[in-house]
Amino acid sequence: MRKILGVLFSATVLMTACTKDKVEVIEGVKIQIHSHDNNAKKLKDGDIITFDLVIKNGADSVLQDTRKDGQPGKGMVQAPQAAPGAFKGTFENGLRLLSIGDSATILVPIDSLAKTVQAPLPPFLKPGTDLKYTVKILKVQSKAEFEKEMAGQAEKAKADAAKLLAKQPAMIDAYIAKSGKKFTKTASGLLASIEKPGQGASPKMGESWMVNYRGTFLDGKEFDKGSNTEMPLGQMIPGFNEALTLLKAGGKGVFVIPSQMAYGDQGRGPIPANSVLVFEVEVLSKK
Repeated sequence: MRKILGVLFSATVLMTACTKDKVEVIEGVKIQIHSHDNNAKKLKDGDIITFDLVIKNGADSVLQDTRKDGQPGKGMVQAPQAAPGAFKGTFENGLRLLSIGDSATILVPIDSLAKTVQAPLPPFLKPGTDLKYTVKILKVQSKAEFEKEMAGQAEKAKADAAKLLAKQPAMIDAYIAKSGKKFTKTASGLLASIEKPGQGASPKMGESWMVNYRGTFLDGKEFDKGSNTEMPLGQMIPGFNEALTLLKAGGKGVFVIPSQMAYGDQGRGPIPANSVLVFEVEVLSKK
C-alpha cells in the first residue's frame, strides 16, 4: 500500500509541474494534459471510472468515439502490469495519472504495443507512430458504489421491459390494422401474411435456402436487408426459422415476430431488447 501511495504521490507532483497541452513523459507514460485539477478526487487502484474516449491512429483517423457510440467507456484502474514484455506507457497506466474531470491524450507507441501483443498489427497502425487515446474522466466510483448502481439500473430495466411487453399485443394489433393485410397466428405466436405460397417442398430445419428479406420495426424503420442471402434454418431467431418453413420456392410473405421469438431481452446490434420485428421475405431456392 505504501508503495502504491508513493507512486501516486510522485505522479501528482509531476502532474503539478506539467505544462498544459505539452506532450510529456510522466511515470513512463507519454501524455498530453488538456485539463487537470489538483484539488479533484484522484484515481486509485480499484476505482471504477466512466469516461469519454476517442481513439485515433498516427494519421488522426478516428478508430473509436464513445460519444458517437452514445455510450461512455467504463473500466477499473489497475496497478501497473508486471508481466514479461509489459511496458509502462499503456493507456491503462496513463489513466492512473488522472483525476475526476481531467482531460488528456495518452499516446501509446505502436512499436511497444507490437512487442506486447506478439502478433501482426492491422495496416492502419504504422510502426514509429502513436495510438492516441483522448480521454475525459466523467465519474469515479468504488467497486461497491458501481455494483449498487448496476443493480439499480438492472431493476429499472426489468420494470421498463415488463411495461413494454405488456403493451406489445396492442402495438401488434395496431400495426396489423394499419397494414391492411390479413395475418394468421401460428401455435408459437408468429403472425404470418402469405402473399404467395410458392411451389415445391417447404424449407426444413437443417437446410439452407437463398432468400430476399427486409427487416423493420413496427414503426417501419428498417434495421436490416439482404438480397439472395443464404439462410441456414435452425441457426436464426426462432421466428425467422419458422417463417421460412411456411413458404416454398418463389413464395413471399410478411411476418410479425414477437420479441420472445426474436432476441428477447438481449437485443442485438441496432435491435433493442424486447423488440417486435417485421420481416418481408421472399424464398428463392434451396442452397
